[in-house]
Amino acid sequence: MYHSKPTKINISPAAVVLLAAFIWLTSAALLASLLLAALCHELGHYAALRRLGVRVSEVRISVMGAEMKMAGRGLSYGGEMLAVAAGPAVNLILAPILAAVGRYCPVLYLFAGAQLVLGVFNLLPVRPLDGGTLLWLITARFTDPFLADRISRIVNKGVGAALLGAAVYLWRVGGSPFLLMSAAGLLFYSAAEKGLVKRARKG
Repeated sequence: MYHSKPTKINISPAAVVLLAAFIWLTSAALLASLLLAALCHELGHYAALRRLGVRVSEVRISVMGAEMKMAGRGLSYGGEMLAVAAGPAVNLILAPILAAVGRYCPVLYLFAGAQLVLGVFNLLPVRPLDGGTLLWLITARFTDPFLADRISRIVNKGVGAALLGAAVYLWRVGGSPFLLMSAAGLLFYSAAEKGLVKRARKG
């Protein structure tokens, strides 16, 4: 009988450090709500991929989130869009459900908020977030991958800079430093991606 290989899970040291910082700076309830939201998000991606007949061979967890490596055949643009959208869709579906149940169990309001924040944040049109990947897929589907790359980098810079400015302001008035860290990480990813493209072209 054929048995599929188990999915490998790799966690980067930087992700462990970020988690430790989060534990130190925030409450256990908030941490639990965000981890649950992240788990539901990734299960949404995973379920969609499995429904499309794709086996996930590896899950890599970094400070920028989780990346799933597919084994076997690739997906069409439509299939990729469905798999990418499934993560935030799960968060945005669970948010009102948890909020409704929160009338009877108020702690669930926190879990509902975490689902909503994670779902909306991941729809920002910035790579490597789901919204940025969807923007690239839609643009590539109706134009070409090279134009999609250029548009993606321009949007990354604009949205990333705006997010960084908002994060700095919120941090200075007493907000959480994690939005600032996320915005800086997105800008770093954008710069690193641009550098990789330039090196690839020179090669």
